[in-house]
Amino acid sequence: MRSDTVPDFLYIGTSKAGSTWLFNALSVHPDVWLASNKGLYFFDSHFDRGPDWYREQFEGADGRAVGEFSHSYLSSPEAPERIAAYSPAMRLLVCLREPVDRAFSDYLDLVKNNGFTGSFTEATEQYPRLLDRGRYATHLSRYLEHFPAAQLHVGLFDDLKTGAQGYADEVYDFLGIERVVLSAADLRERMPAGRPRNAGMVGLAKRASRLAASVGLRRWRSRIKRSTMVRSALYKQYRDDKPRLDPALAAELRAGFADEVARLDVMLGRPVSERWGYTTVEPQIN
Repeated sequence: MRSDTVPDFLYIGTSKAGSTWLFNALSVHPDVWLASNKGLYFFDSHFDRGPDWYREQFEGADGRAVGEFSHSYLSSPEAPERIAAYSPAMRLLVCLREPVDRAFSDYLDLVKNNGFTGSFTEATEQYPRLLDRGRYATHLSRYLEHFPAAQLHVGLFDDLKTGAQGYADEVYDFLGIERVVLSAADLRERMPAGRPRNAGMVGLAKRASRLAASVGLRRWRSRIKRSTMVRSALYKQYRDDKPRLDPALAAELRAGFADEVARLDVMLGRPVSERWGYTTVEPQIN
């Protein structure tokens, strides 16, 4: 049984960038122990519950790497300092997705899971986080004020999409655990966009999920939520009918993110702007 501070690593963000897939890739590793509830949100939304509550979520933790996934930590102004105070040695996992594509995927998730019926533009006005979560340079700079760069592993969603095993191997190396070969089932996409097959059934499933969490069945709830069989039963995956973002609006939004992406090039020492096609994007002048 471990006696040192747990957890010793966090996935801090962003959302809609393969976090469920990575959770699964780590959960099958014999040397990794994960908090059963993906999304504890302690260091931002539930900090008032106190450190004792947080440690209780890791009762029985035993593994060379113990962690939790809360994808809102990256964009939280308060989380970096709180995490550093809890454990200065914390290792942090980050995965970044082109911010406009990420925001639109988040919008589709609102439609899928929350029954939102408005347009993407209306969603960005009602839910500012859709765009705010894509201001990666701003968010990462706060973490670099409290942690050395060596304690942050910043991956790109592009690399996960094109080489999932290689992406997982880099994470395993960062956590200091042996690489494992993932099965074909583990390598496939975990949470594809889609629409509810039956809104009533989805609502019933969500109420059952909340009830399970309230009575302490978090580990069971987590397995059910990540089950591809359950997701397939509740949601119909988009095919040719998948909604598309208007190209003119996409170009306008990309211009708004151009400065942030350019800062990432310098911050990470990688040509992120080139990978995401920002080299010809003119930044907005406010």
